[in-house]
Amino acid sequence: MGTLFILLKARRPAAACLLVAVILSVFLIGCAPHNLSTKTYALDKPINVHRIAVFPIQKLDSDEAVDNTVRCEVCGAVVTLGSVEPQAERVVEEVVLSRLEKTGKFEIVPPERTQGVYQRISSDFLKDSLKGSLGKVGRELGADAILYGHVYRFRERKGYAYGTDQAASVAFALHLIDVRDGSLIWRGKFDKTQTSLMENIFQLFAFYKERGRWLTARELTDEGAAGMIETFPGAN
Repeated sequence: MGTLFILLKARRPAAACLLVAVILSVFLIGCAPHNLSTKTYALDKPINVHRIAVFPIQKLDSDEAVDNTVRCEVCGAVVTLGSVEPQAERVVEEVVLSRLEKTGKFEIVPPERTQGVYQRISSDFLKDSLKGSLGKVGRELGADAILYGHVYRFRERKGYAYGTDQAASVAFALHLIDVRDGSLIWRGKFDKTQTSLMENIFQLFAFYKERGRWLTARELTDEGAAGMIETFPGAN
């Protein structure tokens, strides 16, 4: 505490305040909110994921929302919807596919092929649940698992890398489904709105990693996808 008192008495109060923020963040960084959460299921059975059929990333429909929330058909989680810019789902899809391919660990069935099979199967089995239909799609494509994801907030940065009027904000989720029985193997969720160091001293590490820049929505998406894939079954 003596050190903090000396800093606050310094002739350069702005620099002193920054140093105080840094010191506090070192001690309190563990209290920072997590932007990424992942979970692996079915730990009691062997998980062998090599060939993955990727379903096109979906934009959650606000027309089905109740009080601006909607329940995920795959995992049952309730998410709060935000604004999603046009073609955001394609951006998320491109980033996720790129991250998966970079691992070099998986054989990927592309979204357009997966969707084509799904359209035919879902019309033949109208009473099937989403997971049931996805399981059938994956089996027909010879996949071990099918990746299904949705984006529920995608707001672009307004401004530039070192000065912005509105920060980017992104929230999306991915689900890996076992095609054998339609069970959930893995789930990942990313939800982040970038803040400056002064707004949130707990984000010191992120501020350093991003070199003090305001990221685009695509860059935020890539940050989330990279973290997710690190915990992906078979990625390591």
